[in-house]
Amino acid sequence: MNTATNIIVIVIIITITIIIIIIIIIIIIIIIIIIIINIIIINVIIIIIVIINVIIIIVVVIFPSLMLSIIITSIIIIVTP
Repeated sequence: MNTATNIIVIVIIITITIIIIIIIIIIIIIIIIIIIINIIIINVIIIIIVIINVIIIIVVVIFPSLMLSIIITSIIIIVTP
């Protein structure tokens, strides 16, 4: 009877440790997934910021200079007979 209770206690301890190990592995996997998702979100935000900056640069720098050159060429075309 004593050895049977010992075996039962050992089996219970082993199953509890296996369950704890599985829970720890699941928590680690969830943490890794959260970190990966955060990295992806941060990268997407950085890409969006870069795209917005490029659009602002195009609108602020390139577009007015293009308009200015169009105005200058139209003036030149109007002035020269």
